[in-house]
Amino acid sequence: MTELYSKLKQFGHVKYNEPLSKHTSFKLGGPADFFAIIDTKESFIQAVRFLEEEGIDYMLLGQGTNVVASDDGFRGVIIQMRDTAYHVDGVTIRAAAGCATVEIAHASAKAGLTGFAWGVGVPGTIGGAVRGNAGAMGGEMKDVVVSIEVLRDGGVMNLSNAACVFGYRDSIFKRNHDCILEATLQLTPAADAQGMKEVLNHLAYRNKTQPQGWSSSGCIFKNVLLDDPSLLSVKNIEIPVVFQEKKVIPAGWLVEQAGLKGAQIGGAKVSEKHGNFIVNTGGASATDVFSLIEMIQETVYTQYGITLEEEIQRIE
Repeated sequence: MTELYSKLKQFGHVKYNEPLSKHTSFKLGGPADFFAIIDTKESFIQAVRFLEEEGIDYMLLGQGTNVVASDDGFRGVIIQMRDTAYHVDGVTIRAAAGCATVEIAHASAKAGLTGFAWGVGVPGTIGGAVRGNAGAMGGEMKDVVVSIEVLRDGGVMNLSNAACVFGYRDSIFKRNHDCILEATLQLTPAADAQGMKEVLNHLAYRNKTQPQGWSSSGCIFKNVLLDDPSLLSVKNIEIPVVFQEKKVIPAGWLVEQAGLKGAQIGGAKVSEKHGNFIVNTGGASATDVFSLIEMIQETVYTQYGITLEEEIQRIE
């Protein structure tokens, strides 16, 4: 342990036996054996190469906004890349994986660009947003990504939008071991102050519809895509026309229809404001959250025959 700690310190700031509850928006999670905070892309690349060569388990963490860390923590190294550099060039923005999505949304608006204002409603980092093809208000990362710089098998390479295999809240990065280093986004010029107006509108909508002042990890479940005609005839419930037209059933609506708003296990509670949010009322454990997730899935499936898929990433 001492030798690994000394080696990791060559790449950045390292903490031993660090509680993940300090680094996740849910304020949950047991200790990681090592928690490495790395400020530069170069040091990050060197650290990952070292860990892979030594066969040491590691996991990347952005701002910890769409994750639930287990009470047992993580046996290995959690790496948090703090490189937050970005550059605006015309309609293109190059942003390091560690950049806050919200910051890039604001930067795009200030630069007179439109197409990424929805990013103000997506907490977390650009790296995490790319990995999960994050989206809000009808926009998604796949709509703006030109290319992604990654570290793969020790080498740096660029992937096109198509090579990222984006899907609904999904990408190739959920199925391989690539480390996202940087994203190049292409937006469009905005008319007058259109970009900033869009940011403010999206921010107001988020504050109006999502729970504020509570620790959570954002949306717990993926919305249900109506790409299967059989889903239009869900048992025991009539799908509103607006959802049929958009070909999606909001997971939060299903949770609400199942009468689960306000449901609680331990310190974990389904938000009264938004059915797809679980909040930490104080003293919640990851076990509470996982148990509540399971209860919601079982109830929705029993009542409607629909399986809700988790959008969050578990750290176990």
